[in-house]
Amino acid sequence: MAPLEGILVLDFTRAVAGPFCTMMLGDLGARVIKIEEEQAGDETRQWGPPFLDGESTYFLSMNRNKESVAANLKSEEGRRLVHSIGAHADVVIENFRPGVADRLGIGHAAFHSRAVYTSISGFGQASEKAGYDLILQAMSGSIYLSEAKVAFPVADILAGLFASNAILAALYARNKTGRGRFIDISLFDGMLCAMSNLAAGTLNTGAEPRRVGIAQPNIVPYQLFHCRDAPIVLGAPNERLWTKVCEALERPEWLTDPRFQGNAKRNEHRAELVPLIEAVLLQDSAAAWIEKLEAREVPCGPVSTLTQALTQAPVVQSEHGKLGKIRLVGNPMHMNDFSPTYRASRALGEDTARIRAEFLEQS
Repeated sequence: MAPLEGILVLDFTRAVAGPFCTMMLGDLGARVIKIEEEQAGDETRQWGPPFLDGESTYFLSMNRNKESVAANLKSEEGRRLVHSIGAHADVVIENFRPGVADRLGIGHAAFHSRAVYTSISGFGQASEKAGYDLILQAMSGSIYLSEAKVAFPVADILAGLFASNAILAALYARNKTGRGRFIDISLFDGMLCAMSNLAAGTLNTGAEPRRVGIAQPNIVPYQLFHCRDAPIVLGAPNERLWTKVCEALERPEWLTDPRFQGNAKRNEHRAELVPLIEAVLLQDSAAAWIEKLEAREVPCGPVSTLTQALTQAPVVQSEHGKLGKIRLVGNPMHMNDFSPTYRASRALGEDTARIRAEFLEQS
């Protein structure tokens, strides 16, 4: 039995944060009915390249295990349909700008008291400011500290994960109380929560974290280094591993150097230590150094391309109505006695007629 078998999700979301959340619920066995605009549908249907025979791979990646209903939420007919579905829904989720759902007649008050109603927005329901991943990465301090934008929509993905976690907790509580909850998830809060190790330092000392790019501001060494032919990453988050790094690099004198005694001292002398480490690593190939470091159980690895990384990923196949078999990264939540069923995303409005017949006949 799927963990969320019997749970019905009415999904008004589009773009990334909401669809990622509802995909996680769908992977766990919930029935997800996705409501899309009649003409264009979810905006990610147009996001690309890459496209497969006109289908956006971005959309494919966020919308498996869902049924698609095309509806005009500004029309009486469209609202009647979604309210008919909503009368049976366990979860209702939207990521419109705050206030829009209420104006469309699909706000929290429009649904029954047992429904877990979730709103995802950029800055919470008290702010009408639109929130997009790029803006949140910048405003949260992530771009400033990393000196780069994360390549994938990290703020959206985090918000989707926090939302799914809150929904599961609310469904569990409903088993005891019989009542649903209103959940307010913001991308901004999610980014700051994820950066809590950095935020705690600033909150309690008033000091901004050091800007160290793709290094780690609290631990030295813990970053990218260049070897003769390619870069690698390695980390020594404790003294045992620092000893092993020195052994692998054949630099025992670093263990007694007062500048490098303990992580705090290594942080203080980061500008001196990092070039010393890299000078040694430049003497041999990345593969050779990884072999030496791993022999001493030092955390390390190559800087892989996505193509290389995907050779080790839990890739799954599903059947798409137009494209045939497509490949996606599977759900990382592995459980005994349960394996997700992966159904590819649907064409815009593909399930409208069937769901209209199912739910309007019940109303």
